[in-house]
Amino acid sequence: MFAIMVIVAADVFMRYVFNSPFGWAYDLISLYLMAAVFFLVLSHAYLAGAHVSVDILQQTLPPKPFRVTELVTTAVSFAVFVLIAWVGWHRMADAFEQGDVLAGAIPWPTWPALALVPFGCGLLAVRLAIDFAGHLGSLLTGRDLIPLRRGAHHGQESFE
Repeated sequence: MFAIMVIVAADVFMRYVFNSPFGWAYDLISLYLMAAVFFLVLSHAYLAGAHVSVDILQQTLPPKPFRVTELVTTAVSFAVFVLIAWVGWHRMADAFEQGDVLAGAIPWPTWPALALVPFGCGLLAVRLAIDFAGHLGSLLTGRDLIPLRRGAHHGQESFE
């Protein structure tokens, strides 16, 4: 995000002070940096509990049924993100083999941006697999091997 801010600020400065904007700024930001901002934080956002979740019913469950719902959601999410990573890998490999580039003043190769998809989704899949194993181990042993994410709800909230 900081790199995006610096490039945009420098581009605006060059545009309005010297009437000579960077011709490459938009492509670099839209092709590489925005994709990096999104895909490189997927796994950390999951760890922090920052992904959108509809958990009104889940929050009312006791710990064991709550863990069962976590097992189901992590298993399904794992399958989805492994599939996205797999398809993304093949798309990136095709772009690399074919030498795909953006049409424009600078022929930006598209494969580095496409590589962010399998990388970010693969990291998230690994974290989901770890959480699945932790929740399964917690259910089987009766010990909290992995903490339950009860959301950011406050005690004054009611689930009606």
